[in-house]
Amino acid sequence: GGSPSYADVYQFQERLRDYKRADLGVSYVFTDANKQFKTGWLSKFKELSTGLELFNMFDIQNSITNTWVRDVYSKNQFGIPNFMTGRVLNFKLAMKL
Repeated sequence: GGSPSYADVYQFQERLRDYKRADLGVSYVFTDANKQFKTGWLSKFKELSTGLELFNMFDIQNSITNTWVRDVYSKNQFGIPNFMTGRVLNFKLAMKL
């Protein structure tokens, strides 16, 4: 955001677009201190859980700042938006033996 360096701040009063984002996350605990198994493959773990997270699920391009570029000939400055990451899928596995 903001204005370019060494410029009159009142000449650069444009606003960035609204920031829109939706995340989704689910997790499942197989075993922990409250739920222990005496036999089977889960008996080897003190804790075991898994999770799946989807960040920016609608893949919206959100810009948070501008990089200011100056045209050499006209001396005009242009704001080029810096975009945040797109959609990201994250898988988590946590365990204690």
